[in-house]
Amino acid sequence: MLTITFLLGLAVFAVSSAYFWYTGRNKKGLNSAFLVSFVTLVSYVLMWQGKLVILAPSGQPIYWTRWLFYAMSCSLLMVEIAQLRGIKGGDLVQLIYLTVLVMFTGFLAARDVTIVRWAHFVISTVAYVLLVRQVLAATTTGSQWVNRYLYLGWSAFPVVFLLAPAGLGLLGAGIENLLYLVLDIYTKILFNIQLSKA
Repeated sequence: MLTITFLLGLAVFAVSSAYFWYTGRNKKGLNSAFLVSFVTLVSYVLMWQGKLVILAPSGQPIYWTRWLFYAMSCSLLMVEIAQLRGIKGGDLVQLIYLTVLVMFTGFLAARDVTIVRWAHFVISTVAYVLLVRQVLAATTTGSQWVNRYLYLGWSAFPVVFLLAPAGLGLLGAGIENLLYLVLDIYTKILFNIQLSKA
């Protein structure tokens, strides 16, 4: 199931990368939708290869590299959200810093199978709450739809982590990675399609 999930992710993000590159090729500035998809594609290729994996105490594989790629792709997504919400300057830098902190401590939590992972998880969660509060405080007319992606998409990632082999181990790696794929499609592809229509 894992191989199929990773191959499906690879195919979906290869198509979305091509789509966002094609549709954004004549736009000025950074084509962040393409970069988000492309970074995610590279992440799925790496997970599909299965070389950088550790085992949870239950014997289930933990694909910890995804969090390093999330640090890149979600920082780009946060720049898009900030632009939509009119967040600039120091506030934007703080949002990017918090995003990287959330993902890097997620990486540390996924990479550590000892009790220390919970300290990383708590730090990641606190940083995430601060991040979301700052984004929600800057709500502007016409950007309310972003809230749905934060609540239903971004906020689901720590829940999956908590239930997955890196957390409490209530979900197997197959279900975990399928859920992450669905969330990746929702928060990265569907979000950028919606953003292009905004």
